[in-house]
Amino acid sequence: MARTTIVRLTDDIDGSTAAETVPFAVDGRSYEIDLSAEHADNLRQSLAKFVAAARNTGRGNGSVGPGRVRPGRPAAADSSAVRAWAKENGVPVSNRGRIPEDVLAQYTSAQQATVAEPAAAESGPAEPVPAEPLPAEPVPAESVADKPKRSRRRRS
Repeated sequence: MARTTIVRLTDDIDGSTAAETVPFAVDGRSYEIDLSAEHADNLRQSLAKFVAAARNTGRGNGSVGPGRVRPGRPAAADSSAVRAWAKENGVPVSNRGRIPEDVLAQYTSAQQATVAEPAAAESGPAEPVPAEPLPAEPVPAESVADKPKRSRRRRS
């Protein structure tokens, strides 16, 4: 049995027929968008002055080198924290596998909001913290000779 698959690109802006898929990156995140020739030209013209003033990093494919972490995703060790947060906040997430981008975005927003709240509270007027009173007499330190020795048993 023969099978023919036809892929038709649809412009992500207006739903018309797209001519190409345009990759781009902003803030360390890589994106792709299907655009008609007109919209692709508009995007390139809009970015032209920024591209002209920017430095070339030599990483046009958006890949991440050895020892570097992709900025848009948490490290594998953070996956359990993301899942725990999602369950506490009623966001559906599976126990295994890749965490959906929208869940990661919600988690990141919540973490940034949590960090911003204490910073806002710290910027307000500081209240003096009362010092603890010192003891009337100095407390003598125990000498090593006063402490009983612990016996060490070998386990076999």
